[in-house]
Amino acid sequence: MNDMTRTRRGAVAVLAASAMALSAAAPALAQDDDIVIGYAAAVTGALAPYDSPDGVRCRIDQINEAGGLLGGRKLRLELRDMKSDSALSATAGQELLDLGVSAILSPPTDDMSIPIAALAMPTGTPVLTVASTQPAFPMAMPMNAYLVPYGDNAAAAAAAQLAIDMGYKTTVLMVSHDVGSYSLVTPEYFGDAFEHLGGKVLGKINYNSGLSDYSAQVAEIQNMDPKPDVVFGAFIVPEAGVFPRQMQAAGLEIPIFGTDGLDDPGVIDIGGAGAELVKFTTHGFPTEGSALAEFYADCKARGYQIENIFFGLAGDSVTIIATAIEAAGSAEPSAINDAIKEIADLEGITTDSITYKDRGGVPLRNMAMVEIKDGKFTLIKKVMPDYIPAP
Repeated sequence: MNDMTRTRRGAVAVLAASAMALSAAAPALAQDDDIVIGYAAAVTGALAPYDSPDGVRCRIDQINEAGGLLGGRKLRLELRDMKSDSALSATAGQELLDLGVSAILSPPTDDMSIPIAALAMPTGTPVLTVASTQPAFPMAMPMNAYLVPYGDNAAAAAAAQLAIDMGYKTTVLMVSHDVGSYSLVTPEYFGDAFEHLGGKVLGKINYNSGLSDYSAQVAEIQNMDPKPDVVFGAFIVPEAGVFPRQMQAAGLEIPIFGTDGLDDPGVIDIGGAGAELVKFTTHGFPTEGSALAEFYADCKARGYQIENIFFGLAGDSVTIIATAIEAAGSAEPSAINDAIKEIADLEGITTDSITYKDRGGVPLRNMAMVEIKDGKFTLIKKVMPDYIPAP
């Protein structure tokens, strides 16, 4: 456990203690018979591409049209925009708790989700992050916090295994402090797995997220001797497109590996020809006949716009909650929370199997490896890595 984890857990303890005073008694459910799911989402701001209220809405539509839950009760969404601002996360979470929601979906980073789970802990309300892949979230709040996606350690390990399988032997890690543990710790997981499998980490390069120029970092790689076979970074848009574009413009045809932050059309739009350097781990791929392809098609027919894979993960999040409600035979938050912990081999939308039982809030699920060819996302293969670093 590093100093960051100790500090985070200390902060969580303070939040949880103060939450007791605010939330000692579970608030009453909505006056009607609806089962309410709350979503503290990054509707606006830098992280908006990684949350998907519409994915949640579409899955709720499907479930309600199929008859609802618990003998006919309908699901309903209560949405609060936390504007990609960690300072607003707890406020949004408390508003949802005050409404008496049965479960909460939280923003796409651990530092934005932990305060919500701390506030929800006294009532046993489960908090599921739709897009965060950071194991630090459920590790900090093991009683009621869950990832819907895989953990960053597994995603990075899958990317490392692909790189080794493709014959690459050396890497440089791109590290940023700007996107929680995602951009800071995920490269460490990749480096761990890459070296475990026989590769070598040549060094680390720092960068800041959200910029329009990474020429300094590109120059640093240009001046390396020897140059790395691959570059790894837990990039998000816009750097997920800007960095590959500038690498390609500098004549550096070095593959750029990453994880789900690269699974966004903006990478292709911004990266141009440089996007062809990109390979990444993601949560699923809409192959013909897959549950994900069928979900996309049905939601499009309902008028929803599919932006990226996080639309599918949003659907998964509702499926998980609905499954727990039916298993518990109750919409009470604590009963749902207990039931989530027992989920095993649940057929999801983005993947064929989701297991939470004995997983500490980080689900076991298959992953997809994707590259960009001819301006399109293309599936390389699906994978479960042989070696996964400890979170």
